[in-house]
Amino acid sequence: MQDILKAVIPILVACIAWLLGQVSSFQTRLTQIEGKMPALITAEGVPTDSPISAERRAKMREELYKELHDLHVRVKLLEERGKK
Repeated sequence: MQDILKAVIPILVACIAWLLGQVSSFQTRLTQIEGKMPALITAEGVPTDSPISAERRAKMREELYKELHDLHVRVKLLEERGKK
């Protein structure tokens, strides 16, 4: 029985050391991932835009402004035709 314990103890120590190394590695990777992520919520708890969604929203806003301008021009032309 003692021979078995003497043989198993180094294996257990090696397993624990490997496990601690993996936890440390995981923690390092998690810190790197968190550092690369944009802050999506401010310290006050207000959600912020990701760069991708902010860019898409800006493009949509620009397209809506163009369409709105076109509609204003069309309305003016129709009003001028109606006056004639």
